[in-house]
Amino acid sequence: MKTAVSTAAATVSQALTKGTCPICAILKDFQWTLAETTQPHADLRMCNFHVWALARSREKLSRSTPGEKVTDVFLEMLKGPFPGKTSADECALCHRVVEEEVTCLRELAQRFQSAMFVQWMTSQGSLCLSHGLKLKEYVPIRFRPSIDQIVERNRAELERELDVFRDQLRHGVHEGGGILGRVAEFLVGQRGL
Repeated sequence: MKTAVSTAAATVSQALTKGTCPICAILKDFQWTLAETTQPHADLRMCNFHVWALARSREKLSRSTPGEKVTDVFLEMLKGPFPGKTSADECALCHRVVEEEVTCLRELAQRFQSAMFVQWMTSQGSLCLSHGLKLKEYVPIRFRPSIDQIVERNRAELERELDVFRDQLRHGVHEGGGILGRVAEFLVGQRGL
């Protein structure tokens, strides 16, 4: 299977400036790159999410008749014995995403050795609940309270923004709905991860 190369070292710094969980941001880009570069074959096992991502990426990149590339992808996957529904535990792309996640978590954990970085993260950095918990496994014990502070600050900020959005909705103002996606990411991480 042709897949994307890990780019965590180059992208952790960039992802930190986006105002969202840097691990989620990297993994979102990484899994779409996987979907765009994976060469389907008969014994490729993929979960529901990644089959749809693969089909969607081929459709988007296609210069041919709409549907032709998706048809080619699915025909290739239908060759050989049908393995049945594939869970995320059996999905080749999910395995690659998990490997990238570990690489990113280790890279971010190394950055916690800098006092200036810890100070910046606790005052401005973002982490979703899931990656906050996972990051604690990769940092020395003394940094775990800082990670809890980051997550709690993010939770409180999102709660305030969501309260404002709810009040706006009650008055018929529907702008600012992006908060719903940010809250979803905070609670459960990026879709498909």
